[in-house]
Amino acid sequence: MNVVYQHIDRAFRGYDGVSFEEAETGTLLSGKVKGVLVDRPQRQEMLNILQTLQEDTGFQQSQTLLQDIQALQDESVDVQTFRVGEALAEVVLQEHFQCRLYWNELRDARNPKGNKTGADLVGFIEINNEVLFLFGEVKTSSETTAPPQVMTNPDGIENQLKSLYQDHNKRRILISYIQSKIPLVNGENFKNDFNNAIRNYYRKIDAQYLLYGVLVRDTTVNENDVKSSYERLKEQILDPIGLKLLAIYLPITKENWRNIINETK
Repeated sequence: MNVVYQHIDRAFRGYDGVSFEEAETGTLLSGKVKGVLVDRPQRQEMLNILQTLQEDTGFQQSQTLLQDIQALQDESVDVQTFRVGEALAEVVLQEHFQCRLYWNELRDARNPKGNKTGADLVGFIEINNEVLFLFGEVKTSSETTAPPQVMTNPDGIENQLKSLYQDHNKRRILISYIQSKIPLVNGENFKNDFNNAIRNYYRKIDAQYLLYGVLVRDTTVNENDVKSSYERLKEQILDPIGLKLLAIYLPITKENWRNIINETK
């Protein structure tokens, strides 16, 4: 990963642009991004249950059981491009920006091709040894205009982050949502991050947390993709709230992402 531009107001506020080389992008898509999209831990757990049933004499003739086992063994990915962008954002944030997203939100999807509700990213970020709640939005765009419309339109990142800032109830629901996942993951790190983040959230008169907007691009690098949005947002999303924007630039067009994930030509 290469940092192609950066602006820092302070540790919790600023924006970054990062790019990946072609070979690095291919490895990323076919590896960790695919891992998020197929959710291997959950898939393997379900597969183990079905294969155990298959060993029982009473279930060996079930065609439905056989079909579902075969479906779980098939890791081909058939999702919309924006889902790939969201998975990529999750991986990059966790690998390079000290973010921790313990719960794969695709597990909550009743319709695998439907939209999430609330926020695209719900997790934690650690900066200067402080753990904060992270609420974020992700958009993918090939538009050559900078900034692209997904930053500025009514449903774009700017308005989504402002809504998260202005709507206390929305944040409370997201905090309750992520808390409900702790027993399902059963991890001490998850529990510790939640406990630290909720203390930081409620410790002061103004809640402390961080809003993250991530833009995934298959276009040339352009700082104007996020600069003007950040300048507007920092005047509306005020300290002590953390505010970060990230643009991720890939050299492979989004039409080819699924082919690489599925290792086809």
